[in-house]
Amino acid sequence: MKFNDYINKIGLKSFKNGSEKPDGVYKYLKRFKTNFSHTEIKKLYTYDVPAISDDGACSILDKKADKPYNLAETYGLDFNSKTLTKDPNTLRLWRLNGIIEKLYKDTGSGWLGVYRSFRRGKDKFLLKEAYRGLRSRAEFPLTKEFAKKSNNSTVGLSGKAVLIQDIIKHNGPYYVCDTKVQSEFCIPILNKKGSVIGIIDIESPKKGFFTQKRLLQISKVAYDLGQSNLLLHI
Repeated sequence: MKFNDYINKIGLKSFKNGSEKPDGVYKYLKRFKTNFSHTEIKKLYTYDVPAISDDGACSILDKKADKPYNLAETYGLDFNSKTLTKDPNTLRLWRLNGIIEKLYKDTGSGWLGVYRSFRRGKDKFLLKEAYRGLRSRAEFPLTKEFAKKSNNSTVGLSGKAVLIQDIIKHNGPYYVCDTKVQSEFCIPILNKKGSVIGIIDIESPKKGFFTQKRLLQISKVAYDLGQSNLLLHI
């Protein structure tokens, strides 16, 4: 799937200036690291999340959960630094975090995260693997019911991007993670067969934040992530 085909498939309009060549992800795939300290392992695999209401529907934004979310546990891995430093998922997460860090800085966004479609038993959800910004929930259920109030889940199910330039004027599904957010762009990550394997969610405290240049940069990274298999759990 070519980039323009991807753009059309996810419902975005073609970008006018085809001469722009935004940075992609492939140079990060060449980065290699063999040893990770306990501190690095902890930073890659765990992060704080807000407490969740008793019914599991909403985040309690001003209250932190009792313990951090642990990606290793979700993957079914033993959270042991000596074991994880050799696990290929550690290198994958390290590369993914490098990509997210650069995109976060390049766009000047207020919050940015990448989620992977994940299945646990019969449950399918979006799993946050790397992010920058305030703490937020780790999992978004991929169900029609949850999609009624979540644009993340909506995009994860539909494979269509959602661009919101003014939250106040938005009438569709929206999940409040930060009351300061004024605009948001949620874009699906598709594999080579065109199936949704994840999303990128990016937010800003400014209305009309998403210029064509920013949309192009974010879209190129999302496209490359799908083509590179960097969201493939090893």
